[in-house]
Amino acid sequence: MKHILLTFALLTATAALADNYHYGPFPAHYVEECGSCHVAYPPQLLTSTGWQKVMAQLNKHYGVDASLDAKPRAAIADFLQRLASNRDKHAPTEATARMTNTTWFAHEHWKSSPAKTSFADCATCHTDAGKGDYSERSLKRPAGKRHRDD
Repeated sequence: MKHILLTFALLTATAALADNYHYGPFPAHYVEECGSCHVAYPPQLLTSTGWQKVMAQLNKHYGVDASLDAKPRAAIADFLQRLASNRDKHAPTEATARMTNTTWFAHEHWKSSPAKTSFADCATCHTDAGKGDYSERSLKRPAGKRHRDD
């Protein structure tokens, strides 16, 4: 009986760890505004400072004017700040605060994006990214790519 209980405990712990890349669901206003052009990124993957930089540059958001009216902008900024990471690995490493240039992202992904895609297009590999699920269960690696290989 002890063996069965230990096995059950290990399976439960493994399941909990396997689901540590599930971030959603996100508020509708965030998905509508930010998710209309790209996946609504998990706020936990960038620091408060990073999100402040992103929100301060919406008029030139990576080559696009993504300006928002004051009310939705404040609601989104509040949501991002409440869930922002406080870990150094999620800190921006350059002025535009690209999530794809954080230490965490470099560790988890390849040195270059898969052919004919961009790192900004999470759903190419993370098939349930739109639901906030970045777990291994929903990961579809491009042909010839292994985890963190180039």
